[in-house]
Formats: sequence, structure tokens, C-alpha cells
Amino acid sequence: MHMHNRREFLLAGAAAATAGVLGLPRAALAQEKTLPLLSYGGRWETFFRETLGPQFAALGYEPIIEVGNGGKWAADMRTAARESPPYSYIMTNEIVGSILRAEGYFEPWNPADVPNMAELHPKALVADGAAVTAMFAPIGIAYRTDMVSTPPKSWRDLWENKELRDQLGLFSLQNTAGYMFLLMTAQTFGSGPFDFDTAFAKIEELGSFLQADMGGGLTVYLSRGEVGVAVQDMAETMNLRRKGVPVAFAIPEEGMFAFDQTFSKVANGPSPKAAADFLNLMLSEPIQKILAQDFLYLPARKGIELPQDLAELGLSTAALDNLVSFDWVEASKHRAEVTERWNKLAR
Repeated sequence: MHMHNRREFLLAGAAAATAGVLGLPRAALAQEKTLPLLSYGGRWETFFRETLGPQFAALGYEPIIEVGNGGKWAADMRTAARESPPYSYIMTNEIVGSILRAEGYFEPWNPADVPNMAELHPKALVADGAAVTAMFAPIGIAYRTDMVSTPPKSWRDLWENKELRDQLGLFSLQNTAGYMFLLMTAQTFGSGPFDFDTAFAKIEELGSFLQADMGGGLTVYLSRGEVGVAVQDMAETMNLRRKGVPVAFAIPEEGMFAFDQTFSKVANGPSPKAAADFLNLMLSEPIQKILAQDFLYLPARKGIELPQDLAELGLSTAALDNLVSFDWVEASKHRAEVTERWNKLAR
């Protein structure tokens, strides 16, 4: 059994539709055995092609690796008729997922169809189990050990420790991590994550700092020593460390936030059983362990044992206890105006 590309899938879908007109049950059966596996590019695509695809094929399915992003898949959903969506499930960050859910594109997973849901940390169950977050890329504070004498222990330290404040790098609000940091600032110092007046007043207190729009920008600044401390995800920090850059990762006592990948079941999707079986595979102990060890994601599944060096880094399901999440339906309403306000800050 081999994995198909998207073109082969479309041709197969056309053939199946023709067979359906002729009344052949084989078409429906074939459709149930194929499933587009939605993947990002780069390391993600390699992981899907070399690990997830073959393991899903071993369950009797024919995976179709489709490389794209949440925006593209959301557009596909909105373009298609509600009664005949192009996907059986969607993998997106919760920013996109929450909006599509509010628009009625999804239906809840049946836990009986996805037995591994019973092993999840409560933070992995989104909207009372309507969706499942299978991957959390934790974001905390990265710092250079040769430039910082007092390691940070909290988000507040970025303001209260002048050594940190004077050599800080942040993402702009074009990057979701930058927006989450603003929400975290509002929550830490204000009345809640949407207390933007307080958040902007605190950002002004930071004075001048280097900004980056893209994920690799702060990594470059840290590697060159242009900043000594940055709001950064764990994986990027540890990749720098493996390359010999003297960096460490701190988990703030108020909690980390994270890039998430949420799996939502599409209402009226063409292959619901295949989608449920794929999600069950994603939540299996072997796959969750690979995601933790190779991608440095927090395991969504309870009871995952990891090597000592990763456990000491803070990579565990228990870290989800203090993970900070946000209401993305509400946050999305404010993002444009808040981004404009951020861009007007004098630097």
C-alpha cells in the first residue's frame, strides 16, 4: 500500500463519484479507506510521510499527504458545499479552529470512536471534548547563559530585572507568539487577557527592544548575541543549544503558553471512521512520545515517560497543568486593532 499525492486523490475521487452514479458500493468503500492527512511543510511533511503515513497505512488505509496550512484548509472548507466538505477532519491551530467551530463546520468527536481520548490531559480536550489538541509547542523565556547572570523565573522578571529588560527580543503581533505575549502581559498585570490598556502601558515600560516577525528571527538574534533574552518556544531554544549556542530555557512561574495543533471533526465529512482512526493514532503512546522527543512538544497524553534530560527541561504532560490558554474567538475580534496599536509604538 502506498501514499498518494493530492492529484492522485482528486483523480480517484472523480472515479469514485462516477462509480457512485452507477450504483457501485465499492466507491463508498474505497472512499472510507482513503484520507487526506493534512501536514505543514518541512519537518512536518517528513514526519507525515515517513512515520504517520506508513503507520496509518498499516491500519488498512491509503493516506494522501496534503501539504498546506490552516488558512488554506479553512478556505477550502468555506468554498465547498456544507453537505460535501473536502475533508473529514481539520488540523489547525486553535485560532483558526475556534472560528470554524463557531461557524458550525465541526461536530464533536465520539470518544467511543477514539479510545485514546480517555488517556488525555484535560487541557487537550477543547470545547468540552468537541475537538482535541494533539500537539503543544510550549513557549517560555529563552536566555543566553553568557549574557544573563540572573536567570528569569517569571514573566514579571522581564520588567523587574533591568539586565533582562535591557537586552530583550520580542515577536511583533504579526506572529501569534507576539499576540499571546501581549495577552499574557494583560493577564499578568491587568484584569485579564483583554485588558489591552494595561498591557500596552507595560510594553511601553520595557523601552526599546528588538522585534522579529517570523519564527526564525529571534533565533538569529539570540545566536548572534544581539539579544540576551527572548520570548521563544522550547524547540527553537534547544535547537540553538544543540548547535553550541549557550542558551537555556526558563518556564515562567505564571505558566507557559503554546503553539497548538487541534484536530476537529468535520460535519458531514466523507470518511468519519478513517478520521477517527487517524486521530486515535495521533494520540497513541508511541506517536506522542515521538512528538515529545523529536519535536519537543508537551505530551497531550498522560503517563508518557521521557528521557531524563527532557524531563529536567520541563517536557511532560504535567506541564499542561499550568499552561495558559486564551479565548481565541474573542482574541481574534481584537487582533487587527491591537496590531495597529502595536505598530504605532515608538521604537
